[in-house]
Amino acid sequence: MDLYTNYKDFDGIITNILFVCSISLIIGCAQKNFTDRVVPEEKDGIYTIQVQNQILEIDPAEGGRITSLKLNGKIFLTNNDVNNFNWGSTFWPSPQSEWNWPPSAELDNKPYSVEVVDNEVIMVSQKDPGTGFVVTKKFSGNKKSGYYLLKYTITNKSDKPRKVAPWEVTRVQTNGITFFPMGKGERTGGLEPLTLEKDGIIWFDYDGDKLPLTGNRQLYSDGADGWLAQVNGDVILVKEFKDLPLEKKAPKEGEIELFASEATPDKSYIEIEQQGAYEKLLPGASLTWEVIWYLRALPANVRSKVGDISLVTYVRDLIK
Repeated sequence: MDLYTNYKDFDGIITNILFVCSISLIIGCAQKNFTDRVVPEEKDGIYTIQVQNQILEIDPAEGGRITSLKLNGKIFLTNNDVNNFNWGSTFWPSPQSEWNWPPSAELDNKPYSVEVVDNEVIMVSQKDPGTGFVVTKKFSGNKKSGYYLLKYTITNKSDKPRKVAPWEVTRVQTNGITFFPMGKGERTGGLEPLTLEKDGIIWFDYDGDKLPLTGNRQLYSDGADGWLAQVNGDVILVKEFKDLPLEKKAPKEGEIELFASEATPDKSYIEIEQQGAYEKLLPGASLTWEVIWYLRALPANVRSKVGDISLVTYVRDLIK
């Protein structure tokens, strides 16, 4: 056997060893990720994922929406007693100019199919007759890191190319503070005068007496660093996502958006929203966008106050 043949044999052995090691590493990582996931529970059609002292509930019969989020029993999201249409946390295709109002019932509130695979709750919508979109939502809880991972997929089931961006819409109570890092461009919308920019952070403190009586009660803004936070008393929700370059936002939309409902006792709410990249989907193509939710009790040394740097530092330390 000549030297070249020996080299080929040796090289093939090394290649096989590397291949086996790579496969073993991938399987090991998959097993680790699987074991880090909390086992979801189902009761009366509602799927519950409990991570430490956090409880997330999803209802496939209500458009696969997140219907409840609690920390130590304290409710963070609004329910359908506040507004029987706009409640909990949902997902829409952006821009809104493509469908105006109301959102597609197939994507927003009609029943989704549901299955649980590898401790991940997977819900799939019906096909939207207007756009041809089908939405898949995957929910899991990481017991090691103490967060929820939400994966949203939009699939173009129409017979023509379509452009779309992912959009998560989460309704929270009005007695809190919303804040996020400011990106490029200008803030617009009727809520803009009610925001404060300090040290690169945008703050919004709901005040029903100052809301615009006419026009829109929205805010459109670019963000930075890929996070949006809402604090209510001593509880904070942080949403982490991939930062969106300004040039990739959907037309007439913003990476970060806020909406404040009319100031009505016990019936008011705020929508804290973020969007992903505006992309072209060919027939049959999909895009997937991930969001991580952290729900935490604020430490005693962090003050729930507009402009307080301790809040910003806490968030940045949490997600880094």
